[in-house]
Amino acid sequence: MKLVQVVYAKAFLMLFGVSYAFAQEEASNTIEYGFKAGAVMSELSSSYHTGSRLGFTAGAFGSYQINDMLAVQAEVAYFQSGGTYLQFKDESRFGGSSDFFNNHVKDASVTLHNIYVPVQARFAPFSNPAFPKFLIGPYMSYNIAATESYQKTGQLNGNVFVTAAGEDVVSDQYKNFQFGAVAGLQFDIPTEGNFDLVIGAAYQYGITPVKESFSYIDFVEVTEDVTANAFSFTVGVKF
Repeated sequence: MKLVQVVYAKAFLMLFGVSYAFAQEEASNTIEYGFKAGAVMSELSSSYHTGSRLGFTAGAFGSYQINDMLAVQAEVAYFQSGGTYLQFKDESRFGGSSDFFNNHVKDASVTLHNIYVPVQARFAPFSNPAFPKFLIGPYMSYNIAATESYQKTGQLNGNVFVTAAGEDVVSDQYKNFQFGAVAGLQFDIPTEGNFDLVIGAAYQYGITPVKESFSYIDFVEVTEDVTANAFSFTVGVKF
């Protein structure tokens, strides 16, 4: 964790160091704010049997324009991440019962309900509003809850196979904090009103895990950490 904190401290210093250098050249000191919402395609990333799910995000953002080319943009948003996974449970390997509850395949979809806080440098190399702005920087995500819907399929009474479905709150199985990096594009489209239409796309790359020591075969000797990565598409307004 200390290493992660050092990395993010350096990232923030570099971000604001670049901002200060640009500010010496030309400062406009404009503050803007806005709101946006959109869709999230997130995945749990591991070596075995994990996949993606569709989620939702909505929040507010603000930016400080340093000069014509550079701004610092921060955001606070509700952000759904997560994904799917398969887990194979077979307690008969260790002399346990071979009933359905100890021998089944679990197909689960996990939703992580996060407070998402990125701080990014926003570059505008083009004066034409039809061209995109580029954003890059670190983010912190706080998991306020984790929910899971699942199907368990196994053998019952000889050759009879059954599937049981359910939902659980699994917050205690996932880490509270995740740190990562985000990069994206943003289009600011002028309107006839006193606001701009904002269209954005971004990729969020999780650096620290959301789940530690996950085993797809439910065996402590075969585990790995799982991260959450996501692609988001949003539409909003800026004032």
